[in-house]
Amino acid sequence: MTRTVHILAFEDDPHAAALRWALERMDVTVELSSGLAQWQKQDVAVEIGPGHIGLRGTSDVPVSVWNRRPQAPKSKPGLPEDQAFLAGEWRTFHENLVATAPQLLPSFWVNAPDAAWRAENKLLQLVAAREVGMSFPDTVMGTSAGAVRRLAQGGRVVFKAFRPHAWKEEGGLSAATTILDNDHLPDAQVIEFCPGIYQRYVEKTADIRVTVAGNRMLAVRLLGHSGNAYVDWRIHVLDKDFFAERITLPAALERRIQALMASLGLVFGCLDFVVDANGDYQFLEINQAGQFLFLEDMVPDIGVMRMVASFLAAGTRDYSVDQDPTLTMAAFRASEIYAALARRLHMDEASIA
Repeated sequence: MTRTVHILAFEDDPHAAALRWALERMDVTVELSSGLAQWQKQDVAVEIGPGHIGLRGTSDVPVSVWNRRPQAPKSKPGLPEDQAFLAGEWRTFHENLVATAPQLLPSFWVNAPDAAWRAENKLLQLVAAREVGMSFPDTVMGTSAGAVRRLAQGGRVVFKAFRPHAWKEEGGLSAATTILDNDHLPDAQVIEFCPGIYQRYVEKTADIRVTVAGNRMLAVRLLGHSGNAYVDWRIHVLDKDFFAERITLPAALERRIQALMASLGLVFGCLDFVVDANGDYQFLEINQAGQFLFLEDMVPDIGVMRMVASFLAAGTRDYSVDQDPTLTMAAFRASEIYAALARRLHMDEASIA
């Protein structure tokens, strides 16, 4: 029986391309659409009645749908006076599709669109983490200078934006993670001008990245060879001092991670933790569509590509990992598919995924 996995992402998304390559080597048929409103690259219609519901043209339901990086539809060109109406109709149609996706397409969703959308909420993540018993730094979100100053009285704080952003006109200036202390906080007018996330700074010994795919997870410890942890490890991955190793998490933490995933309705996610001076794991955030293939550049034998490909091919939380040793990022990078992708993206081949 032919297995089909459908990926929702733009054509040249590097992770989508890599997993498509791996899945096809596993004899899995892969289809790709940029979003639900562009399903199979054709006009979409929902057909619903008392005894049926579904997307037109989906008689063969894929074993799983990877909701990787879907794109919202754009309205078709029309008269200028009609553009606002057209844009609103396309946006609302897309919202209808997102809200009912698992009913329209009864596949295994990674992740279900409504759960994926909710899980992008940073406050909701912390509420869920609190309910499952995870530790995390005291946090203030918002625009209250008084609340931020009270937080800073206990020591340094870390400022983070809700969303990543870079100013092209300012030479690449970005909203980066920043450490602040009580003597060097922004003026009240600055804090009150724009909401942000402020967390008590953790004197950490390492960062931990956990990739969860169904009932399996892979964890990596990240720090410098010197033994020092980074303020933001993501901007140091190319440093000569950067060090990564696979680790086994405490069983109690694994249980809390799975409880958090269930609470958020997720079956896939990339979680970030820090380890404090007492050896305790402090939760920072979860990215339900996070990057994971870079882990094989750090720890070549970690097998994260094989794990995620096997997960998508199985279409269930409980699965076995394909043991083909050639399903690696190194092999994908050596392929012509990868070289062609690099040419289309006008990028150095070593910098993709």
